[in-house]
Amino acid sequence: MPARLVLSTLAAEALELLYQHRLLSTPQVRQILVPDGSVRSAARVLDELKARGLADCVRARRSPGFGHRLWFATPLGAEVVEAVPNRAEARRRLLTPELAAGQLQAHTLAVNDVGIAFLLAARQRGHDFGPHSWRHEIAHELGRGPRRGGGLLIADAVIRYWMRLPNGQTAVRYRFVELDRATGLVDDVAGKLMRYACLREVWGQRRSGGVGRDEDAPAWPLLYRHFPGIIVVLANPGRANLQSRLASLVSLCLAEPEIGGADGLSVSFAFFDELIACGPFAPIFHRIGDQRPVNWLGQEVSDEPAGSEVEVAG
Repeated sequence: MPARLVLSTLAAEALELLYQHRLLSTPQVRQILVPDGSVRSAARVLDELKARGLADCVRARRSPGFGHRLWFATPLGAEVVEAVPNRAEARRRLLTPELAAGQLQAHTLAVNDVGIAFLLAARQRGHDFGPHSWRHEIAHELGRGPRRGGGLLIADAVIRYWMRLPNGQTAVRYRFVELDRATGLVDDVAGKLMRYACLREVWGQRRSGGVGRDEDAPAWPLLYRHFPGIIVVLANPGRANLQSRLASLVSLCLAEPEIGGADGLSVSFAFFDELIACGPFAPIFHRIGDQRPVNWLGQEVSDEPAGSEVEVAG
């Protein structure tokens, strides 16, 4: 890295965050990097990146983040991150100022708020979930076959959460995250969940070795020790009645055995505002067929102290 681009440790970490998470507000950067600091201290670090041409910003147009500056890496900033050994995975596309100010803004910020909710919960419990434990727009090949339809399924985010169990072992929890801002039809959300059922079929065949010798078999199933559960986060109450939308989604899922059957997908629904306010260990998740809300691990308990989690499949 040229001498003029030598950065402080905090600035380098902030740049990598922007590269990894596409778009972050100043308060989000503070929550991730300097939780004991002020928004102003985070803004100073970001201003340093902007002055060096490594980051740029636009203003948030609406909640979440309304009024704050929203930050993203520039091409030069991406070049600096990519020159570092053991860097974060390469982004497929950097945001331009036009994209950062457009329709992607609220969706990307909300996905990052979900990641931060898990991050804050992990800090309270000493669990292993850091700034890079959630990844955006992860593509999974559906494979061949008339039922699967081929192509890709792109999860809004994938989270990987490590925790210690009471028996002293360490467990990893994977989740696909779908952020529904009520900008499309309920049918489309249910349709994507059906594609996740096809994805689980691909995962099962690959992990069992059924297609292991096929050079064209997708490699992504080897990344997951168990098939991730799916968290659907319902947001944007100004556009839709979220309680009614949840009821419609559950009804559609129950009509599909691959989702609502006894051996169906593990799907949990949560309201964005509750998740941000209460955290993922609160019983705010609604699962198909369950009478009572549970936490993200499927437990009918409130926020438990660190180390008290029990083993729950998936």
